[in-house]
Amino acid sequence: MAEKIKYTRKDLKGPDKFISRFGQIMAWSKENTLKITAGALVVVAVLALIFGGRAYFQWQEQQASAEIWPYLKKVTQASGEDLQTVEQTITSLASKYKGTVAALFAHYYLGNIAYARGDYDEGISRYNEAIKKTGRKDDLLKFLLNMGIGSCYEAKGDNEAAAQSYGKAAETAGSSMKVIALFDKARALELALKKDEAIALYRQIMEENPESIQKDLIEIKIASME
Repeated sequence: MAEKIKYTRKDLKGPDKFISRFGQIMAWSKENTLKITAGALVVVAVLALIFGGRAYFQWQEQQASAEIWPYLKKVTQASGEDLQTVEQTITSLASKYKGTVAALFAHYYLGNIAYARGDYDEGISRYNEAIKKTGRKDDLLKFLLNMGIGSCYEAKGDNEAAAQSYGKAAETAGSSMKVIALFDKARALELALKKDEAIALYRQIMEENPESIQKDLIEIKIASME
């Protein structure tokens, strides 16, 4: 049974605790109106920065996409002086919209352009620059960039470095793309004369992907190395 609360005559005549506390708050508010107003303005300002910042970044992403993507589409169509002009424009826009997703893809395309003209070190630099700025959720972009780095190292004849890059690409790839990255890693290990590692990886690919269209080719490669 709940214990009864006993009130004295003094308690009944005295002010209600809530009313007393409310009165104290009101009195303090009147004396500190300026402080309260200033505090409220600070909160409003912080909220404005948060939500306004999001709106700004969304606007910036939209602007970057609108300006950059049309030039990225021209990369596969341009050649010679036209390609140089496109490259310069993409470089400028990537700097202008630094940090946006479109700018990161711009660096990927710039790496592709460098690879196409045989400037592999420049390509690696472009790809790495973009990797440093990718977020945790940019797995597709990381896959493309690491594959690009692997291609550059392979073109330079550094097959061990190429294998490492293809391996990093596989770590961020989806199932179908992972097979491609692992196959390229195994192929690079084969070129680096690391036959045991290459054979083991080829077999891993076959075990994990028994229906792979590369199955016959992998079996031929394993047979040629054994």
